[in-house]
Formats: sequence, C-alpha cells, structure tokens
Amino acid sequence: MQPTQVDEIRSRIKRVISKITNIPAQEIADGASYIEDLGLDSLSALEVVIDVEFEFQFKVPESEVPEVRTVEDTVRLVERHLSFATV
Repeated sequence: MQPTQVDEIRSRIKRVISKITNIPAQEIADGASYIEDLGLDSLSALEVVIDVEFEFQFKVPESEVPEVRTVEDTVRLVERHLSFATV
C-alpha cells in the first residue's frame, strides 16, 4: 500500500477512536494501546473494532479481534483486509 493510503487509513482510524474516547485525533499516538494509553475498557475497545468495520466496510473475523490492541494493530488489520479486497 502507498504511504499516503496508510496515512489516510491511520487518520480515519484515529477519528473513529476520537469519537469513542473524546480525545482529539491529533493527540492519539500511533502506538497508543487502547487499554493502557487511552483508558478504554474491553467493551470500548470492541466498539473501536466494530466502528472500524463500519468505516472501512469489511468484517473482522472473531479470531482476529483479540490481536487488535493498539492503533498500529488496527492500521495493519485494515491494510491487510483492504489489500485482500483489491487483489
């Protein structure tokens, strides 16, 4: 994926997180952990995954949900699923 596409994915994910946490998107670090750094509980972290599914129009397999613990985990997940969709 092109760097600009990855930046756009990251930006959209941070906007999703911002809606849930009320933390401004520009203040959310790329490596921020949902639980430790952003103070989300497990239900709110799941809400991030669900909102990302809606934002990017794909379904995250249940087996992959526990792997999504940080902003970067989420970026990689979206990249992986979007690249499968374009192959």
